[in-house]
Amino acid sequence: MSHFAEGGLRGDLADLIASFRERLAVVEIDTAGTRIFEVRVDEVGTTYYTRRAAAKWSTLAAAGDDVHDAVLRVSQDLISADEGDPVVVVRSADGQEQEAAVRALRQWRPSAQVAEVSGAKVGDLLRELVAGAPLRQVYDLIMARERADDRRLELVGQRLFGPGAKPGEDAQVAVTCTDVGGMLLAISAWAGPLQPSELVSVDHAPLSPGRHVLRAVLERPGVVRFPGIPGLRPDTRPWADVVATLPSRLHYAPRPAHLVCAIETAGTAKEFEARCHWAGYIIDLLAERRLDPRQLQVSVVGYGTHVFGARHADRTRPAMAVWSASAAQARTALESLQPTAPAYPNAAQLEDVLAEVSARLLPQPVNTRTALLTIGARPPHPPRAGLDRVPPCPARYDWLALLREMEQRHDLRSAVICDSPPATASSAWHRLGSAALFQVDAVNAEELALRLGLVTSPAAVLALPFVSQNSDSQNEDLGGRH
Repeated sequence: MSHFAEGGLRGDLADLIASFRERLAVVEIDTAGTRIFEVRVDEVGTTYYTRRAAAKWSTLAAAGDDVHDAVLRVSQDLISADEGDPVVVVRSADGQEQEAAVRALRQWRPSAQVAEVSGAKVGDLLRELVAGAPLRQVYDLIMARERADDRRLELVGQRLFGPGAKPGEDAQVAVTCTDVGGMLLAISAWAGPLQPSELVSVDHAPLSPGRHVLRAVLERPGVVRFPGIPGLRPDTRPWADVVATLPSRLHYAPRPAHLVCAIETAGTAKEFEARCHWAGYIIDLLAERRLDPRQLQVSVVGYGTHVFGARHADRTRPAMAVWSASAAQARTALESLQPTAPAYPNAAQLEDVLAEVSARLLPQPVNTRTALLTIGARPPHPPRAGLDRVPPCPARYDWLALLREMEQRHDLRSAVICDSPPATASSAWHRLGSAALFQVDAVNAEELALRLGLVTSPAAVLALPFVSQNSDSQNEDLGGRH
């Protein structure tokens, strides 16, 4: 029978709690009697302990047996005979009863390890050591991934924590949310590569569609937190019901798209900032929602107001910040625009923008969606003087004819975000915003992108995080294919 050194009880017991196979028995022997504790690990790797028995010396001998026989009988009932299951005896007092109890334990389990420690409180010590016990299994975040051969969805596990991870450790994982309602964060525990997984937890995260980098913290085995997600709440549905809602394929914006953002620069710094904000927001939204960034082209053009009353005709042209670029390049080009003072209060050179865009638009592939998003305060100039007393465009561009031509030749869809409420907007704004018309302080970006045909609704709701086949992360197939 081996012995612990008095000062090494805590460390040696912590090592046993981290490494026992099936169960660990800890027997406490003191002046009052004896108590038997059992430490186990549940199906999700959580270490826990229970007190199996407790008896005073007088109680043990009440049936007529001496202490030795009584402790032996209880030990045979409650302590495993398997030598692979360690037994620790913590003795904190001397006497005949204590010595008899140790002899009985030695008889039943010769390999029991004994620690003679005065004043030890085994229950308190186990509570502390179990709370800090390392993880015994693998914890994965369950995600959906497209198979390379047929693009059908399959369930995979993204490693968060491995065996040996201790409370307080954190991990990061990049995922894509594909549903406006958020997604489920389901943690799976693996006992081994060939054994089925158990669910540690399933929580609903109210995240917006797009790519997110999540931080997971192992609070303790059995509890994983995501501290950066406000509003996280448990999802109590049966897991089979969750899996049954998963689509066989994911259909988000399969068509290539070209978005032209026309932004009026004339106005106050606050007005200009609000317009650029929405242009950038829509660009970011499309970049996040579209799974293949190569299928998205973005153009950014800034325009001001015409100058009247000068000796020479106004020949200023819109500022083409970038044409047919990536979302990242368009974002950079957007930041290069600067606000300008309005030279005329009732209209802007929007018809010049349409002429510039029409001249630059080349025939797109048949399945490409071309969209124009205009963000401003002033409608276009008419091609000739009219009853509204707005002076005509110096170049005599006909904005309506240009718009109709692009709609016919390029299947263009047009939306507007204007400074004034839609109810009071001019007829020109309503025509330019035939797909969608929003006021600058009340924009539904998801609906706007949907109406422009730049994204499409999924065939069904994908409740789980999505990870692309080309992700750098290490994924393990869970075998839950659909």
